[in-house]
Amino acid sequence: MKRIYLIFIMSCLFLSISKAQTLIEQIERAYSALDSASYINKIVLSYAKSLEKNEEETYKLLYSPDSDSMKVAQWFNRADSMYLKYLQKHKILNEPAIRRFENEVKSGIPLYVLNLKLKDKQTLQVDTGRLAFNLFYFDKRCKGRLYVYCDDGEYSGLDSRYRTFSRRLGRNAPKVFRRIMRKQPKYLLFCPELEGMNTILYVINNEVFIYRIVEMEKYKLDDYMKNRTAIRNS
Repeated sequence: MKRIYLIFIMSCLFLSISKAQTLIEQIERAYSALDSASYINKIVLSYAKSLEKNEEETYKLLYSPDSDSMKVAQWFNRADSMYLKYLQKHKILNEPAIRRFENEVKSGIPLYVLNLKLKDKQTLQVDTGRLAFNLFYFDKRCKGRLYVYCDDGEYSGLDSRYRTFSRRLGRNAPKVFRRIMRKQPKYLLFCPELEGMNTILYVINNEVFIYRIVEMEKYKLDDYMKNRTAIRNS
């Protein structure tokens, strides 16, 4: 009976190690495939597309009818040429904003922060979307001058700062980043499905750690995932 129990415990340990190694391997693959120059260009293109999408939604909101479906269909049939003229006009207006954004993201050396997603309640996996990396631009005190976020494979909103929901989070974030960067982590990671902006992850010696920013608490990722509910409610 003791032998069976020992085999069971060893199997659980092996499974846990295997999962951790799998995540590390995914992270390594994602970073090894990263072409920084090409990625920056994709970010700029996605930013331009986001402006275009906002213009399209604004146009429809302002000018499309809100009555029955037949009138809506007729309106869309007539609106194509109008919208093309509208879009061309706003493309010209957007060009300076796009150039400013491009200059910002190309004027420094960013940290490429890989997005992770929940695979199940206790396991994370790498985001495999077209744009899976966020860009963090830190000064010497780890106070970010620019943050560029990507969600679902595209540029996410007009971001320029660390998204905070409380004063403590904004105050503690540079402190936590300084502590982490002193350890010279191999990679920084982010998983919004855990605690949103309150957690940042990093890799040291092929181990993944997670830092809770408001609470200033550090955990090994496996320990955090196993006790996530208790930790968040403590």
